[in-house]
Amino acid sequence: MYCHVTRPDSVVMEVEVDPKANGEDCLNKVCERLGIIEVDYFGLQFTGSKGESLWLNLRNRICQQVDSVSPCRLRLRVKFFVEPHLILQEQTRHLFLMHVKEDLVRGSLSLDSEQVVELCALLSQAEFGDYNQNTAKYFYTQICGQESDPSTMNSIIARHTELRGRNQASAEYQALQLVSSLENYGVEWHWALDAEGHKVGIGVGPEGLLICKQDFSPVHRLIYPAIQMATQSGKHVYVTITKDSGENIILLFKLISTNAASGLYRAVTEIHAFYRCDTVTSTVMMQYSRDFKAHLASLFLTESVDVGKKYIFDVQRTSREAYDRARRTLFKSSGLSAARRMSAEEEDGSCEGCRETCVLRDKLQGLHEALTCALCCDREISTTFCPCGHMVCCKLCAAQLQCCPVCRSEIDRVQHVYLPTCSSLLNHVDM
Repeated sequence: MYCHVTRPDSVVMEVEVDPKANGEDCLNKVCERLGIIEVDYFGLQFTGSKGESLWLNLRNRICQQVDSVSPCRLRLRVKFFVEPHLILQEQTRHLFLMHVKEDLVRGSLSLDSEQVVELCALLSQAEFGDYNQNTAKYFYTQICGQESDPSTMNSIIARHTELRGRNQASAEYQALQLVSSLENYGVEWHWALDAEGHKVGIGVGPEGLLICKQDFSPVHRLIYPAIQMATQSGKHVYVTITKDSGENIILLFKLISTNAASGLYRAVTEIHAFYRCDTVTSTVMMQYSRDFKAHLASLFLTESVDVGKKYIFDVQRTSREAYDRARRTLFKSSGLSAARRMSAEEEDGSCEGCRETCVLRDKLQGLHEALTCALCCDREISTTFCPCGHMVCCKLCAAQLQCCPVCRSEIDRVQHVYLPTCSSLLNHVDM
């Protein structure tokens, strides 16, 4: 079976999977082709029979969730948005930023005038490089939905000129960092009718639910500690909340289809588990349903049989677990690549002196990477966090953090440190 998967940058990838493959098989193939290890942040979407956007359940078969029309059309999307300093790969940051650009065009994220100027300049620096009046293009009209005035365009050009020399990875990181400070960053939107028949947007985010009008102006904010329960019945989703007075009230939302209602119920559970829990509980991971044939099979065989199981949720790791797993995987892959290089050099039969030179160069290159800021990947490390003592970033990035990205402890103060410069170390190798 062939799947046509559209990336956030509108590039379509063709992936061949087994006709009985699960959604996870397809996602892993897409991410492997893109060189992405941080798979937990992504998911696959498809369009339902009534035009609704639905998440493919990665633990269930693809053929049971989408139409049997071949090729199957899916979209690679960011399902769980995390802070930019927690993203370890440049490829992941790039896809995050491409997805965020779509949210900006849709209007779910709003910017003030200064943020628009900064973001437009950073996006152009990332895509087109240093300012050149013949090739520079800006995204003001797409982001703001209106034509730019001369003064705003001059401000964008001036800011773009100031960014000369900034590489793509650094510009994309800074742009994503700007967007992540916006109010609705990482919010997944669902559209429904409330109890009075008014169309509302239900934003499910890391902190709770946001009920908005069609123009994304907020009506209610419901934090997760105030939500007692969420249930789904047919096209309806019921959310029970506790008010400050201690009174429980039930909010009713009617969606366009049963699948859309299941998608909202599923989003509330999965996003809460990913961002707010230390680990995904077994009650969430093991919820499943069975069709009639599978139910009969379970009666005659055993209750634990896997025949016909359709899992309700597919979240298997929390944000902390996903980050730790990605770090371990990257560490192992870097160790394997170094071992392969050394093995290849030995098979080539090169002289002992050449091998020692290559090993020394690899060590110094590793030292160069260790002394480079882990957040912007551009400047050298120049700070340490107190009291934990970790040294991972430059002065500019450290000023924007409230907790250590390594151990997550609170930062009391940032201490400037003096380390050997990376350029001087590498110059010794060239000599």
